[in-house]
Amino acid sequence: MKLSIANAILTTAFMFLSSVACSSKPGPYADRGSAADRATLPASTVSDAGREFATKAARGGMAEVEFGKLAQEKGSNKHTKDYGKMLVDDHSRMNSELNSIASRENITLPADMGQDHRKTYDSLAKLSGAAFDREFFQEEISIHRKDIDEFQKEASNSSDMSLKDFASRSIPTLQEHLRMAENNGMKK
Repeated sequence: MKLSIANAILTTAFMFLSSVACSSKPGPYADRGSAADRATLPASTVSDAGREFATKAARGGMAEVEFGKLAQEKGSNKHTKDYGKMLVDDHSRMNSELNSIASRENITLPADMGQDHRKTYDSLAKLSGAAFDREFFQEEISIHRKDIDEFQKEASNSSDMSLKDFASRSIPTLQEHLRMAENNGMKK
């Protein structure tokens, strides 16, 4: 008796899963196609300079999210912790936008923040309190000055419209991060 009930349950489950798998309704990943379909997509028209910008922006964005999390954990005051939360929120949004562009433009982005950012993260992670705050904001000022320069170059000179627009839209956020870092996280 127990065996026939178990068989009935297994048979029903198998039939249900089979009908779902064979359903003509597209699933959440239907737009991606098969590996063979993706292989036949046209090559990206994004320039090498555009790909390099996207790679640097992706690495930097991932790093800023991690730096922000670290600031929320190790910051000695509300300004540092709030600044860290802002980094996580803003750079997560920007990373998502860049990932969408990369997907559309067939650009492969890195999966991690890279060695240079990892060294900075590891160095900051060893600190705490006021020493952390001081070093963290010095790093943020340096990083955002460089980023603003790179994003302005991309916004001005890029032939890749999606990356050019992304850079242009991102500059005000990066400028606000710089301004706040220069004021140690305060919105003066």
